[in-house]
Amino acid sequence: MKRLFFVASLLIITGIFIASNIYTLIPIYQNVSDSLNITVNQTVFGGSIFSFFYAIGLLTFGPLSERLGRKKVIVYGLLISAVTTWLVGLSFNQMSLYLFRGLQGLALGSFAPVAFAYTFEVFPVRHRTLVLALINSGFLVAGILGQLISSSITFFYQWEYVFYNFAGIYLVLFVCGIFIYPSVRVTNQAGASLLQDFHNIGRNSTLLICYGITFTILFTFISFYDGIGQYLHEEYSIDPQTLMNIRAFGLIGAFLSLFTGKLVQNFGDQRTLLFGLSLGTLSLFSILLSETPTIMAILTIPFVASISLLFPSIISLVGKLGEHARGSAISIYSFTLLTGASFGPIIASVLDFTVLLMTLIGIFLFNIALTMRLKTPYI
Repeated sequence: MKRLFFVASLLIITGIFIASNIYTLIPIYQNVSDSLNITVNQTVFGGSIFSFFYAIGLLTFGPLSERLGRKKVIVYGLLISAVTTWLVGLSFNQMSLYLFRGLQGLALGSFAPVAFAYTFEVFPVRHRTLVLALINSGFLVAGILGQLISSSITFFYQWEYVFYNFAGIYLVLFVCGIFIYPSVRVTNQAGASLLQDFHNIGRNSTLLICYGITFTILFTFISFYDGIGQYLHEEYSIDPQTLMNIRAFGLIGAFLSLFTGKLVQNFGDQRTLLFGLSLGTLSLFSILLSETPTIMAILTIPFVASISLLFPSIISLVGKLGEHARGSAISIYSFTLLTGASFGPIIASVLDFTVLLMTLIGIFLFNIALTMRLKTPYI
C-alpha cells in the first residue's frame, strides 16, 4: 500500500511536468523570436508543430504499451523526453526549433495514455478513480504552472534554461520511475493488431458517445478561459498578470477531484458525469448573468470543479469499456481531448463572450442528453 502511494505521487508529479511543457513557450514567444532572429508568428508555429506531434504520440504509445509493457513506455519515454527537451534549448534557428519541438512533442505524448491505462492495472478500484482525478487535475494546474515556471526562469536567465531545467526534471523522474513503478503483465503482445483494436473501438457506440463528450471537455475549458480573458481585458482593462491570477484562483475548484472517488463509489460513473455536467451548466449560466469581474472570478471555481469531475468519470468509462484494448481506447481518448483543446482558442476569438457562454451552455446540455443515453453494464 505504501508503494502504491509513491506510485500515485510520481504519476501525478510527472503528469504536471509533462503537461507544463505544452504551455512553456506562451509567455516567452518574444524572447525566443529575438534570440533566433525570427518573428513571433514563426515562434508560435513551433507550438503548433509541438501539438501535432504530441497528438501523434498520444495515438501511438497507448497501443504500443500493450505490446512492450506500460512501465517500459512510461520510463523510457521520460528518458527520451529529457533528451528532446534538452535539444529544444539548443535550438539555433527556425528549422531547428521546429525539429526539436516536434521531437519533444512526440516523446511527451508517451506519458498520458499509458499512465491512464497503467492506473487501471496497478490500483484497486477504490483508489483508481481518485488517482485518475488527481492526474487530470495536475494537467489543469500545468496550464498555469508551466507558464509561471517558464516566465520566471526566463526573467532571471535565458529562455534556453527553461528547457534545460525541464530536461533535468524528466531525467530525475526517469530514474525514480525505474525503482518505483511496478511492472504489469503485457496484455496484448500476441493479440489483435492496432487496426483491429481501432476497428473494434469504432464499432462500440457507447465508446463513441464517450469520445464525443471527451472532445468538448478541454474545448469548453480553454475556450471559456480565453474568452473571459479577452472580455475582462477589453471591458475592464484588466492587465495580463491579474488575468493570470484569476485563472489561478479558479483552480481552487480542482480540489473537488479529491472527492471524485467517493462520488463514483456511491453513485457510479454515469451519475458522477451527470453531476459534473449539471454543475458546469449552472456555473456558466450564473456567469452569463454576472455583472462584475469579482463575481465572475468566484464563479470560475465551480466551473473548474465541474471539469475536474468530468475528467476522471469519462476516462473511467473509457478504460472500462476499452477492456483488452484499453491502451488503444485511452490513446483515442487522449487524442480526442487534445483535438478539442486545439479548437478552443479559435472559437473564443471569433465569438462574442455572451454568445460563447450560450454556446458552451448548449454543449453542456447536449452532453447531459448524451450521458443519459449511455448503456453500459459498468454504470
